[in-house]
Amino acid sequence: MTEGRLRTRVAAMAIGRVAIGATALLAPGPSSRLLGYPREQDSPTARLMGRMFGVRDFALGALVWHVRDDPTHSRYVYKLNAWVDIGDAAAMAAALIGRQGIDRAALSSAAFALTGATGWLRLLRATR
Repeated sequence: MTEGRLRTRVAAMAIGRVAIGATALLAPGPSSRLLGYPREQDSPTARLMGRMFGVRDFALGALVWHVRDDPTHSRYVYKLNAWVDIGDAAAMAAALIGRQGIDRAALSSAAFALTGATGWLRLLRATR
């Protein structure tokens, strides 16, 4: 992969993570419904947790942007992001296995998480 293409992918992943975080932070109710979470479970507690998720994703994306030109630190940050997304996918799998009534939301969230993890691992492989 060329240096220019790698930089473009890193920027896209960072911006995507920040955008997901900003959406969850600024509009937790609508973003949770977009993912398929039931409207009747939209509560102040759920919105607080959504905002906390948003802060986390915003910070992770900003961290990627900050280290994008540092090969040593960027590899660590790609691994960190991949593990966060793998952890999210595992949490969604637990919700599906536990039959918690949020199958659609858990599947759509898991799809985002697994897509993200794949992207981070591809960046990691490209920076060997």
